Amino acid sequence: MTNLIISISWEYLLGLIGTLIAMAYYANGRLTRLETSVEWLTETFRGLKIASENSTAKLFETHSPIALTQAGEDILFESGLKSYIDERRERLTSKCRSRRILDRYQVQVSTSRLFAKLKLEQSFEHHLNEFAFSHGLSQDLLREVGAIYLRDLISQEINY
Repeated sequence: MTNLIISISWEYLLGLIGTLIAMAYYANGRLTRLETSVEWLTETFRGLKIASENSTAKLFETHSPIALTQAGEDILFESGLKSYIDERRERLTSKCRSRRILDRYQVQVSTSRLFAKLKLEQSFEHHLNEFAFSHGLSQDLLREVGAIYLRDLISQEINY
């Protein structure tokens, strides 16, 4: 007796296949939600990296509300970020305002996320990379400086 024979009806086979397809569909949905929920982890690591780098560069104060230091103001101006933001102020502020912003904290989070993902013009991105390299800074830190400046502009418009 080395053989094992399983005899199932075609109805049972179709039910089994249907169940397997349903389970695969359900598992796919769960994995998709898992992939999208990892974005918070990316933001957390980015925040830690910026905080760590800022502890030596001291471009902005870490107490609330976060504010640019004199070194941060200088970097904002020298890097060209200030003029870049000023030239595109309407477009950038409208992108932030399109999200539902209720308080100053949400303005800060919104501008930080916007600058983290903002596609810069190629020539300016090249200039910013060169500036970051020559000053020993990361582009993430420079983008955060720009986000703080934009946050201040939006806060002035909203009169918080």
